[in-house]
This record gives sequence, C-alpha cells and structure tokens, in this order.
Amino acid sequence: MEIDYRSLGLRVGLEIHQQLDTSTKLFCSCPARLAPDSARYAEVSRTLWIGRSELGEVDPAAAYEIGRGRRIIYRVPEGHACLVELDEEPPHDLNREALVVALSIARALNAVPVDEVYVMRKVVVDGSNTSGFQ
Repeated sequence: MEIDYRSLGLRVGLEIHQQLDTSTKLFCSCPARLAPDSARYAEVSRTLWIGRSELGEVDPAAAYEIGRGRRIIYRVPEGHACLVELDEEPPHDLNREALVVALSIARALNAVPVDEVYVMRKVVVDGSNTSGFQ
C-alpha cells in the first residue's frame, strides 16, 4: 500500500545540532571559541531542582535525578561564560550572525523557515546542561 503524504498534509521538521563558526554564543555576547589552556577558571556549585510540567506532572527521569541529591560543580573559564549560561539571567537577543547562517542553510535545503522563533529553556536536571536553551 502506497501512502499519499501530500493528501495527509504531512509536514516534517529537521533538527540539526551543529556548532556554528560565529564570533559569539547564541544567546549572549560571550566568545564562541574555546578558552585557551592557560585560562583561569571559576567554580560554580549548583543543586538542580525540578518543576512540574504545564499539566502539573513530574517527569520520572527528572525525579530520579533530583532524588540522587547531587551537587554539581561547573568549571567556568573567565571571560567565556556569563549569567545567561548559568541560568541566572534570561537569554539575550538571538545572535544575528547565527540566524543568517541558519537561514542560509534553510535556503540551501529548499526549506521554509517558520515566521517566528521562540526561545525556551529545556529542563535537563542531570547536570549535563547548565542553561538548557533550545
């Protein structure tokens, strides 16, 4: 049986994870390049907490991680991170350079970009992602 995807109104999205060669990070003005080996580091200690979803539910995996009671220590290179990345400040305006690159890729793929972009934090409570922007 052959499926007629057009008649179904099928729409497909593509999510690509790739670091772009921009001068600053996506949601702040920190440099996007790696810190040199000689950089000085500060340490930030955090305990992550869980919140309920829009439906009032708690994700079981997140509840498990929180139940472990871990304290996470991040080593932050001076001049390469800020309050945005530490989840202590809202994201700044989207990096225009990155937006131009993303739109160029969309054009090359003959894709149709969305009219508006909303920045949200993604909850990651195992400590692997400090800010969780997506």
